[in-house]
Amino acid sequence: MSDGAAGDPGWFAVYTRARHEHAVERYLQRKNLATYLPLKKVWSTRRDRRKKILLPALPGYLFIHCTMTPDVRAEVKKAPGVVSLISTDGVPSRIPEDQISSLRILLESELEVETLSRFTPGTLVRIRSGPLTGACGILERVNPGKNRLIVRIDTIGMACSVDIHEADVEVISG
Repeated sequence: MSDGAAGDPGWFAVYTRARHEHAVERYLQRKNLATYLPLKKVWSTRRDRRKKILLPALPGYLFIHCTMTPDVRAEVKKAPGVVSLISTDGVPSRIPEDQISSLRILLESELEVETLSRFTPGTLVRIRSGPLTGACGILERVNPGKNRLIVRIDTIGMACSVDIHEADVEVISG
């Protein structure tokens, strides 16, 4: 993934507060930014009737297509409900076009779509940003609804758990 500062437009992920995806999308569209909020059809949980409703397929995330200039970055970050732009080493991470296209195709199908985190308990992970950068450990559990991970950090010689944002963690292949 390359950064978006090269001048070419690309897709970037915006992390939002819980249930603020639609509001952030409306704000960014008013600022003339192209957005994509992946939605999936699910059955409502109403007692009186059942009907299909649209909910974010990736809760807490939406995508923008733009040339990531400092002005655009500032505009995105000041949108009410935005937590951050997904970045690596402080540089917004570009999402490959084919991944966005594949997501669109999947969600436009009539198939039942289940959203999965890329992390499962027992996965070996490394912290890639923040004060614990470089520490490795075994993923203990995923806290649903909080988008936070509890990771056992073995590098300090003890088992201790810390809350780490999912964007700060990468899976160690091997």
